[in-house]
Amino acid sequence: MDRSTKFLLLAVIASIAAPLVLFALLWGGSVDEVDLIVHGLIIATILPLIVISMYMWKTGKGAMLIAGYNTSPKAVRDSYDSKALAKFVGKILTITLVIMLVALEMLLLNISTNLFWALLSGSMIFLFASIIYMNTGKRFLKEGAELSKVVISDKDRKRNRAIVLAAIAITAITLVAVFFFAGSGSVSASLEDDGLQVNAPFVDEHIPYDDITAVELRGSFDNGRRVGGFGGSDISSGNFQNDEFGRYVLARFNNVESCIVVHHSGGVLVFNLDTADGTARMHDDLRSRL
Repeated sequence: MDRSTKFLLLAVIASIAAPLVLFALLWGGSVDEVDLIVHGLIIATILPLIVISMYMWKTGKGAMLIAGYNTSPKAVRDSYDSKALAKFVGKILTITLVIMLVALEMLLLNISTNLFWALLSGSMIFLFASIIYMNTGKRFLKEGAELSKVVISDKDRKRNRAIVLAAIAITAITLVAVFFFAGSGSVSASLEDDGLQVNAPFVDEHIPYDDITAVELRGSFDNGRRVGGFGGSDISSGNFQNDEFGRYVLARFNNVESCIVVHHSGGVLVFNLDTADGTARMHDDLRSRL
């Protein structure tokens, strides 16, 4: 077994072991099933790509996986140092994907939304800068090779242009989708005839007035950590856990400090509205129903 094969085998083993270790840690921390599924999907998508890019970086093999290079005519491919090209692409993809994986975990674990955006933006800037560097200055051409001497048909030019445009479009759509998803969602609360109704992403709580044991308005509130639900830039909602309540349900606007804490027979619900004044009025109206 040669060194490159051993490296690939170790990388595959690591890509299998890492999710299992993460799942064990998350499961031990009472993470919600929804979060486990989301973590699983992200890890199952990104880790194999990291393994492939690390293999390219280590061995210089896999140049045919590079978009644009693999669709070029053979005469064009033969003009490049495929090993050096594969190593460079493997390096930039490994760095980019690792940063993106850390950024997504920051968001899912509700550690820091700002750090998520900083890491995601940094990884995209690094990736695009590396692509520009790779495609300028005749880098990775073999010594003495001149692309101007290689005849490329109009059909190949159009195909390559379409592939590049499609890659740019997919990347842009993905970034826009992540941006809007992280900033989406809302919290709504209403006092029905028979109880309090609160809705938010991953929250649909209806608490009969008779089940409510206490209601308090707090000027500030520490969410603790999210164990299942939604952790966007504007809204935090779903199952959370802190030192005071243990496991509880949260539905709040992040930019509003005050929150209403509802103690009921089924546990604790913490929520607010989009303004501090609206939250205070809801608190007073809810107390008047009890």
